[in-house]
Amino acid sequence: MKFVRDLSPPVRVLMALLAVTIPAAHADAGTAGPAVALAGATDGSALEKALEADPGTRTEIAARAEALGLALIEIAVGKAAESQKALRIAGGGKPFRDCQEAEGCPPMVVVPASPPGFKIGSPEGEEGRLASEKQTEVSVEAFAISTRPVTVAEYKACVAAGGCDQPEWLERGGQHNIETGTSRYYAVLGEHLTNPGQPVVGVSHENAQQFARWLAENTGQRYRLPSEAEWEFAARAGTTTAYWWGDAPPSAGRPQAVCEDCGTEWDMKAVAPAQSFDPNPWGLYNVHGNVWEWVADIFCDDYASGPRDGTARIADDCAAVGNRPPMRGLYTMRGGSAFFPAKSMRSAMRLRQKPDFRNISVGFRVARDLAP
Repeated sequence: MKFVRDLSPPVRVLMALLAVTIPAAHADAGTAGPAVALAGATDGSALEKALEADPGTRTEIAARAEALGLALIEIAVGKAAESQKALRIAGGGKPFRDCQEAEGCPPMVVVPASPPGFKIGSPEGEEGRLASEKQTEVSVEAFAISTRPVTVAEYKACVAAGGCDQPEWLERGGQHNIETGTSRYYAVLGEHLTNPGQPVVGVSHENAQQFARWLAENTGQRYRLPSEAEWEFAARAGTTTAYWWGDAPPSAGRPQAVCEDCGTEWDMKAVAPAQSFDPNPWGLYNVHGNVWEWVADIFCDDYASGPRDGTARIADDCAAVGNRPPMRGLYTMRGGSAFFPAKSMRSAMRLRQKPDFRNISVGFRVARDLAP
């Protein structure tokens, strides 16, 4: 199910600024030209290809994007001191980096602002639903998010620069160090832990925050952890089902994610490479399963009591729910993992942990404000 919106004032302004005289024909007779490509565009990827094929169709593309619940947005790409303006489709557009992967920058995609009536949480009839997933309407501003969890290579760049502590499996003198420690907890994963393209795991909430702060300092762009609302909006990619592909969990004949019972070679054994399986319609990989992802928010049982503007809950002031005392000092993880069942990787699923918790299936992805 897709959300559709009317043209918003910012998009009308953008369209006016981009207005140009469009040639009567975009291609020779008998050739499928850019106009044909635009006419058949039904998602962000197709719209961006149409824009690349004929920049003169920007006005039509902006309108077409808005009709699809997406947007054409101008952003600054690169380190702030040398950034360049670029047009991107928000919601399925081409990824960008603000620096090279070797410098620690993950690929990012632009996510559109949420439409009126967007709800976080799950409907009461959703299989596997928890009481902490009460639905509520929120408003999310357009932002950027990494296409997949931060990798070992990217995190190691932060460590080498002095911006991040080592992950638990490389912690000097630690029992879980894969080279010198007494524990085999991480070591048994072998290359599924250490390969540069694997999602970095064994990182705490503070480690994830360290990486985001370092990336912000390194690029001059406003990197951070996504809020719960942002994460869920990006994971859903315009859908209202349990998973971005629908309500049915993956199966052995239809591998779409890694979980306890997803039918892949990694199930209950190891995490898959960070960019595995098909991305969701907005270009995000592995939002379901593989590794739990830290987000910025303090965890409260009452999801609906959080901010309505899409920002993170930062006040540790959860109210008591039922007969349980109020929770304190816990942070939120989203997305499920290779070691949890499929129902735990639904778009609305939430998990709580202490901020210093580290594990073989806990990682993170980063978000970025569009304005420096």
